[in-house]
Amino acid sequence: MKLNNKGFTVVELLASFILTMIIVVFLFEIVLELRNLYLNESVRTASINENALVVNAIHNNLDDKIITGGSCTSTRCTITHTEGSLTVSVSGNTVTVGSQKFEYPEKADLQSVSLTKVGPVNTGTAGINSYFKISYIVRSADLNDDIIFNYVYPYIA
Repeated sequence: MKLNNKGFTVVELLASFILTMIIVVFLFEIVLELRNLYLNESVRTASINENALVVNAIHNNLDDKIITGGSCTSTRCTITHTEGSLTVSVSGNTVTVGSQKFEYPEKADLQSVSLTKVGPVNTGTAGINSYFKISYIVRSADLNDDIIFNYVYPYIA
């Protein structure tokens, strides 16, 4: 009696199934890594764009004003000038500059706002002799690392 050997054996089917599963697992890992990379970069890009708007708002509010002082708490900085004051504050995912609000990505959390004022510094020449720096940290579960934003504003004291 002659057997018909045109099919696959159980061992051949099992080996092809295992090989296919190994390939699927590696492809799944690649997709997960790409997803994490996309989320990281999208939050980073959105945060950088918002920071540019914050910097522009601070600059526009302080342009052509004489800075006289400043103070800061952990979430709020007040910069005083000859025409009044400008308040920069952070809360959750929002930075407020004066009356303008700038929202960072939903999952972002802004922390540790600080104001450093240096001046007047004796440079021996006329012109800019002081500056202040506002900085804050953006944290998110989707970011690999925190983003630290610093804004330095030079002025004449």
